[in-house]
Amino acid sequence: MKTVLITGSSRGIGAAIARRLNDEYKIVINYNNSKKKAFELLYELRKTNPNVIAIKADVSKEDEVNMMFDVAEKNFSNVDILINNAGISHFSLIQDIEFDIWKDVINTNLNSVFLSSKRAIPNMISKGEGVIINMSSIWGDFGASMEALYSTSKGAINTFTKSMAKELAPSGIRVNAIAPGIVETDMMKNDFTENELDKLKSEVPTNRFAKPEEIAGLVRYLISDEASYITGDIIHINGAFY
Repeated sequence: MKTVLITGSSRGIGAAIARRLNDEYKIVINYNNSKKKAFELLYELRKTNPNVIAIKADVSKEDEVNMMFDVAEKNFSNVDILINNAGISHFSLIQDIEFDIWKDVINTNLNSVFLSSKRAIPNMISKGEGVIINMSSIWGDFGASMEALYSTSKGAINTFTKSMAKELAPSGIRVNAIAPGIVETDMMKNDFTENELDKLKSEVPTNRFAKPEEIAGLVRYLISDEASYITGDIIHINGAFY
């Protein structure tokens, strides 16, 4: 049974991924502030899978990332699959973005991907296999007005994904990114009013947002052997919303 570490997995897309993979993998839940939700998920998953642990770590900090992997490896020997899911959003005009906020979003969304990947890669190389999935966004390719900071962090993830895929393919490691459109998560509900969400929904050709479970289904496929030739891709799941 392989081990999957999912950053930012106490809720939303990360929690949906953990639930979707729980029947076939050892699961490492990562959380930072949402301890209650993380342990609710832990107890839920352990009803059918004893191989689940939860680790508190701020994945924008190198020492905490290293600690997280140390604990995961102590419990499950190795991290075979890394899902870089942790992320925060920011919605404002460019000229209103404070530099501290800029650094916070970049640290959480981008630097966490670098730090977690850097820590995971050596053991994957020694085993000659591994999978890394980075959670990007539609705005990483197209940019979004009022979301320049968020878009920048996700665009950088896309480029980093392609670079890693080229570098690590000879070592048997696959790296892809998933770029969702609008997903029904707490982050979306916190950033937009109900009227704004209704307006956004009307602009999506499918006339609905993605469900976290749909993103989780794509993750399950991409980490499976059925996707063994897919690497270096930014895979969109957006209901034709551009």
